[in-house]
Amino acid sequence: MKLEFPKKVRMTELLARDGFQHERHFIPTETKVFFIDACTEAGFGVVEVTNFSHPKYLPQAKDAEEVLKRIKRKPGVEYKCYGMTDKAFERAVQAKENGYGPDILAFTISTTDAHCMRNANRPVEKFFEQIPKWAKMCNSVDIKLDMAIACVFGCPITGPVPMEKTFELIERGLEMGCASATPCDTTGEASPDRVYEFYRKLKEKFPNEDVHRAHFHDSRGMGLPNYLAALLAGVTEFEASLGQLGGQPSYIVDGVPNIGTGWLYTPSDITGNGSTEDLVVMFDEMGIDTGVDVDRVLELGRILEHVVGRELRPYTTKTGRIPKGRVDWGKSVPPFNAQPWAHPDR
Repeated sequence: MKLEFPKKVRMTELLARDGFQHERHFIPTETKVFFIDACTEAGFGVVEVTNFSHPKYLPQAKDAEEVLKRIKRKPGVEYKCYGMTDKAFERAVQAKENGYGPDILAFTISTTDAHCMRNANRPVEKFFEQIPKWAKMCNSVDIKLDMAIACVFGCPITGPVPMEKTFELIERGLEMGCASATPCDTTGEASPDRVYEFYRKLKEKFPNEDVHRAHFHDSRGMGLPNYLAALLAGVTEFEASLGQLGGQPSYIVDGVPNIGTGWLYTPSDITGNGSTEDLVVMFDEMGIDTGVDVDRVLELGRILEHVVGRELRPYTTKTGRIPKGRVDWGKSVPPFNAQPWAHPDR
């Protein structure tokens, strides 16, 4: 029996926000703008831009407004930012009123108080005191409010989390004015069997709500299998990062210790998002339209490795797409680590 897949999916690129926040050296504004604009032109439906958190907690986002002012907007693309406090939401609303604000503003709530305290310095219930106010602020300037839910498949601090906890948070968030919700495997606790079961039950419980989105971190090599399991369960919206970058905001940036979220609360710093490069290649091989220029994505992945100055984890950045016929390797993509490259057809 042949597996049935959706013909098309929608991709969100996380690099400029979630991807870069884990880096220990400040990523220049010009670099962020370059990748945001490049991903926009490459065909991503949603592109994460920045976070309005205070720089002492998230130093990589100290240029939030400047990045938003300088990116080139493309019709049809949604630009997404994050915020966790009243002040962050005020800044986002002000940016929108000034003509350069986000289309989507997300906040991160956790399934456990332990992670919520480390990530946001408040318990879960405290968020529900703020959500109605945030929803009103967003609605006033036509920003969609998204509730990102951390630790859906397990918490790195306290262990397993029942899926019913996530369903409860989604239900309460939607009732209070959230336009959407994004279940997140924040530090890589998911496995394909539980992913499939979760998204099947999510679809049964919330058939028409905007909550069917897959966001995985690849801490244990299960990123692609988890995306595939979500796809088989009917998910058509996927979030990933170039370079498989991301994770807990870095405590030290450019040699300066900040407050941030403190020292690591995970077994290692291998906490990056699922790989955009490998995911779009996999979907392309399966005949699924991502709307994204796959060759350009691989080119950007190679450029990113030179930008951060180290080899990153995605496979296809090095090996390229699966050949469809005879390849003259002397005239095609240069060997990995040769130089930044452009696809031969460009």
